[in-house]
Amino acid sequence: MKARTTCILFLALAAVLPAAVEVTRFGTGARISSFGIPNALLDLALFEHPRLSGSAFSFEIHSYGEKGPRSVFSGVYCLEYSRISGEGYYRVESYNNRFFGSGEITQLNLTATILMHAFPGSPIHPYIGGGIGIGSMSIWAEGSYQDELGTTIRDSLNKKLFVPVGHVPIGVMVNIRDKFLLRAEAGFKNGFYFGGSAVVNF
Repeated sequence: MKARTTCILFLALAAVLPAAVEVTRFGTGARISSFGIPNALLDLALFEHPRLSGSAFSFEIHSYGEKGPRSVFSGVYCLEYSRISGEGYYRVESYNNRFFGSGEITQLNLTATILMHAFPGSPIHPYIGGGIGIGSMSIWAEGSYQDELGTTIRDSLNKKLFVPVGHVPIGVMVNIRDKFLLRAEAGFKNGFYFGGSAVVNF
């Protein structure tokens, strides 16, 4: 009798008490962006150069606070590959020979970024963030010029180095039932970018 009474009591409490709400704490996603370096920044390193533009592809892991995707702060860990290229005239200094050719810069970087969300409880809301990381950069260029005698001289540059990475994103997020996130984002990550991403939370 006592066991039956205890069982009935547990069933009654289970019916009255609210069920525990499962909070999504992590997510994975991908971002595709147009990517480029403004001429004003290239002017700091090269006296003459063509316009460089390209694209970036990112794989992201998201982490959320106690309220899941509706938290004020969230973290994004990102592995990104970017490539920009251009063709035209190059000169490092004004007194250097004027090369005509093509070149490209590729980067593979890993960053950790904190996002701060305004009105995170709203299905559509803006956010801004800041992050740091490290990256591997490869610079390749090949071109030719003519000397005073009219002889064509060919030269190339191939350089690899590790560089620090700074990340400043700003964007708008669409939260679909805390399970899916859609983002339109612009920012700076060793170059300026604009693109979109999709995130699946679990």
